[in-house]
Amino acid sequence: MVTRITAGAFLSCGDRVLLMKRGLHKELGPGLWAGVGGHMDLQDIKNPRALELAETCYREVEEETGIKRTQIRGLALRYMVVSRAETEIRIVYHYFGEVEEEISPPKCEEGEFFWINKEDALNRPMSASVKEAIKHWVANPGSEDIYFICVNKADDSAVITQI
Repeated sequence: MVTRITAGAFLSCGDRVLLMKRGLHKELGPGLWAGVGGHMDLQDIKNPRALELAETCYREVEEETGIKRTQIRGLALRYMVVSRAETEIRIVYHYFGEVEEEISPPKCEEGEFFWINKEDALNRPMSASVKEAIKHWVANPGSEDIYFICVNKADDSAVITQI
């Protein structure tokens, strides 16, 4: 059993959120809609006793979209997810932040980017954890709390609770 750690961002601009439709060639979630993000790399680890996953998030956002950390306001951890796949435990950190204008990301081999109305985002195929995070975020605007999402492998349902 291995552990996979990822971090990603959901960036909003007004009533819209930047989502990626993941490429069909991707190992995780091919064709599903998600935020911008990816795996924690060794370069992201400044202190192994206190991981700062925001560094992973900022790095991935810039690599995939060209949006720099100085263009993002209020990026903060809102949801932590734990799920299990066949031979791994997956830990995902979902950050939410804002940008002042809808920046058009360049083409990316990870997938395609779209600015989507927040309420319409839930109509797209996405993992249970992403859907739960977006649904909760839309229903609780301005919340600064952090929540834990646990995904049930048997039926892909999710439970959310405040940390």
